[in-house]
Amino acid sequence: MRLPYVATVEIQNHESNMRGTMARVCEICGKRPRTGNHVSHANNKTKRRWFPNLQRVRVLVDGKPRRIRACTRCIRSNRVTKAPRGAALQAST
Repeated sequence: MRLPYVATVEIQNHESNMRGTMARVCEICGKRPRTGNHVSHANNKTKRRWFPNLQRVRVLVDGKPRRIRACTRCIRSNRVTKAPRGAALQAST
């Protein structure tokens, strides 16, 4: 008699799984991809997506620098406080 193969599965908490994934979402305003259609000259329609212009930015979160993904509109409109670089960071603390 052959026993069925039983695999052991380690259960990880949800937060550790989410660290590795990077969604295309602005962490400030929540802007995310939009969907629509490519429309050809012959009026053929195929699905497509428009992605927000996301940039990785070092910002101050609770007084500490952290990298986040922010859209260019949030960066331009000063909705984020950029972290100082290098020696300026050490002098301010």
